[in-house]
Amino acid sequence: MLSEKQVIELNKVISDSCVLVIQSCDAYEDVWEMFFSALSEHWPGCSLRIILNTETKTTSFGDLNIDDLNFNGDLSNPQWGEKLLNVLNHVEHEFVITLFDDFILEDRVNVEKILRCLDLMKRNENIGVFYFNNIPTTQIESFDEFYKLGRTTDYKVNSCPALWRKKILQEMTGTIDNPWAWEFFGSARAYGDKYEFYCATPDKEDVFVYQYQLGGAIRRGKWVEKVIIPAIKKYNLSLDSSVRGFASESLSEGKYSLGWKVKFIRLGFEMVGFKAMLPLLRAVLQKIKRTFQ
Repeated sequence: MLSEKQVIELNKVISDSCVLVIQSCDAYEDVWEMFFSALSEHWPGCSLRIILNTETKTTSFGDLNIDDLNFNGDLSNPQWGEKLLNVLNHVEHEFVITLFDDFILEDRVNVEKILRCLDLMKRNENIGVFYFNNIPTTQIESFDEFYKLGRTTDYKVNSCPALWRKKILQEMTGTIDNPWAWEFFGSARAYGDKYEFYCATPDKEDVFVYQYQLGGAIRRGKWVEKVIIPAIKKYNLSLDSSVRGFASESLSEGKYSLGWKVKFIRLGFEMVGFKAMLPLLRAVLQKIKRTFQ
């Protein structure tokens, strides 16, 4: 266990190189108190500049260094990708830690590992990102508790907790992207060997610990009961869960409409051109395989 002095020193080194960007939106304002309560508890002494990436709103919480400016307020109905790129244009540091607002932390943040990853990225400019969760099917070249992602790995661009080199995150993002297409189709931007992308091995997802298998605290606009009920009690929150209601416990329940799928595919081709064919083909083959299993 690190001493308080050591924790302060490690946080200072990280904050000198990194900004923490919280991916959110105005409509998810009701999760912020829960998120920041957990962040404050499990990342003691966090001194990073924190940018809450929303359309118009911001917030404050305790001693956390949350930016009181909203950088997207002048944008007209911005897409998710445009918001992220605009925020990154206001980041002066070389590195960015990204979290989504419904990643409700449940254990101590491993600042020592963040610092090790930072050091590796400073020594190797080809490293674009360290993902702190495992990307399924990735089993290539393990080192220091991480796997190297393959040339055309599915979800090579990923929304799980990550330490990004800012300029490469910018390169992997387009103004028209939404979060789902950014992962599914945007991964084509990372195909090849231009940059090295790494993810945690399955037994070492210990930097930002949250209910990853449940998808976080909100699923399709509704609360995930197993995540929020303990947090409401723990932090004595006055959140009215009936406003959103509760999501089904099944991750696969609630199929997308045909119209949604057509728009999604069209967006993919607008984002990456014919490279969109590869993830689409894989998805179709996987569905056929599941059908006959």
